[in-house]
Amino acid sequence: MAITFDEGLCSIPAYPKADVYGAPEGVIILSSNENPYPPSKKVIASIFDGLSSLNRYPEGEGRVRLLIAERFAIEQDNIVLGNGSNEIIELVLKALRHRERGDVIVPHPSFPFYAIAARAHGYNVKACPLKGTKIDLDKVSELIDEKTRIIFLNNPHNPTGTILGKNEFVRFLEGLPEEILVVIDEAYAEFVESEDFPKAASYINTFPVFALRTFSKAFGLAGLRIGYGIGSKEVVSFLSRVRQPFSVNSLAIRAACAALEDEAHFERVVKSVIKGRRYLSRWLAELGIEFVKSEANFLLVKLGDEAERIQKELLNRNLAVRWMGAYGLGAYVRVTVGRAEENKVFIDTLRELLQR
Repeated sequence: MAITFDEGLCSIPAYPKADVYGAPEGVIILSSNENPYPPSKKVIASIFDGLSSLNRYPEGEGRVRLLIAERFAIEQDNIVLGNGSNEIIELVLKALRHRERGDVIVPHPSFPFYAIAARAHGYNVKACPLKGTKIDLDKVSELIDEKTRIIFLNNPHNPTGTILGKNEFVRFLEGLPEEILVVIDEAYAEFVESEDFPKAASYINTFPVFALRTFSKAFGLAGLRIGYGIGSKEVVSFLSRVRQPFSVNSLAIRAACAALEDEAHFERVVKSVIKGRRYLSRWLAELGIEFVKSEANFLLVKLGDEAERIQKELLNRNLAVRWMGAYGLGAYVRVTVGRAEENKVFIDTLRELLQR
């Protein structure tokens, strides 16, 4: 007997994955915006300390929420944890379902999971084209109607690395109906240098804003899957009602606490990534290669008609970057900032390929 699925699910594309995992050892992976540096010794020690209690359900969420609250000068009731920020995206979609309001607006291109999850939960998705390499807030506003329920924005934007400035962000929020929730994904916020960056946590009690944060990037815990959301107490309370119990595992909770307490390691990593971003930017400019000025831990690099070929050539030389054809940006590759020696290998190899 054949199993049938909802027609809406049939239109959902698979999440675009890089083709490097399972590749031979020694491949330099600069394709998934990961942190190139391992967690600190304190984080690793905290994980080992928790191994003997894996027979118990996770505990300690209060501790990590307290540390996050202190970091942002907010209260614990403004914070919800999740199995990566992806789970929190789904919590938002579950909690805000409404029989008469079912539209979600997303930038395009952008992080694909916003649209994938929205369609999976029965929402109609409106894609808003970028204005150049930036999210077009004026166009987003034009797409809003009586059915709009949620707007997803990422700041810094993925895959371009550009940011929304404070004034344009506040002006956009001031013109919104109160019943629409604006979800700001700040996965790369720790790498931002610009003083014009509007931290979404500052607006949660003034506008209908909900911020997404993650431990996967700057804190280097991608493999443990832990993220968090920051919003008004009302929004967080409803998200908590639809959240699975114990969705964040005990080792992730321990590691997140240790990572938040190890400020020295965190600062070293962020400074190293920013230094690497400057290095890549400087040498790409020296080579005459166009790229988007980024505030994230990656660069969107324009290689024209040769982009896909060069990506494959780089992979043949044990260096993985992401060709952006799946994002509708076939002329570009996205390059994650790696360690100093990895960044140099990328620049040297790219130079060699372009001179052939």
